[in-house]
Amino acid sequence: MNTLYNYIGDKDKSIEEELLKDEKEHEDILDKIKMQKRLNINFKGFEGKLQELIDGIRTIPNYNNLKGYVREKILPDDPEMSYKKLSVHTGIHQGVALVILYDLYTDKMEEDLKELEDEDIDLDFHYG
Repeated sequence: MNTLYNYIGDKDKSIEEELLKDEKEHEDILDKIKMQKRLNINFKGFEGKLQELIDGIRTIPNYNNLKGYVREKILPDDPEMSYKKLSVHTGIHQGVALVILYDLYTDKMEEDLKELEDEDIDLDFHYG
């Protein structure tokens, strides 16, 4: 015979199982994002020099203004814009467009990672 105490106990167990499942999914998402950030972006022939090129592009005087303009004005209308299309649309070199899109992508990943880590802290606080 099922009593109220057994029913409550079963519900508590299923809630705990759901929380563990959600926590595992959360950790899997964090791991995927962290792995994406570690991808090697060096191309053949640029071994060790690609980062120098990217850093050089980032030192262009109006780079941050361009990046902000692309983030605020262009990508909301076309979030999947390619670097070639961005280059034509803004009149900048394709290499600069590529680095801007790369930086905006990594910025977004870092924001998502931060939000997920904050959620993890909140979950630990509420359920820990």
